[in-house]
Amino acid sequence: MKNFVKGSLILVILLVSISCQSREIVVKTGIDVLKESNFSCLEGKRVGLITNPTGVDRELRSTIDILFEAPNVNLVALYGPEHGVRGDVHAGDHISTQNDPATGLPVYSLYGSTRKPTPEMLQ
Repeated sequence: MKNFVKGSLILVILLVSISCQSREIVVKTGIDVLKESNFSCLEGKRVGLITNPTGVDRELRSTIDILFEAPNVNLVALYGPEHGVRGDVHAGDHISTQNDPATGLPVYSLYGSTRKPTPEMLQ
């Protein structure tokens, strides 16, 4: 009986360890998927990006920089929430329309009285 219990216990441990083997799971962000397709769905279009500092690829590069540097993407405007598109604005501070220092693109605030892009922001 002892051998049966030991054997059963070893079998259970073996089965559990086999089923728990690590598997490589790859999670892709939207920007990673767009890069893989060479941004084909954005070709020939004017692109506005609503983003914040969490908008990064798997290598933690900003989606702003990735889209701006892509030769076949026409990134024309940035739209930012409370802390701005680069995260350089303190909580609760007023954000006015400005230009992104890295790209020169206009940055429109979606914080405060304006919570969604206005028709003027989409021109």
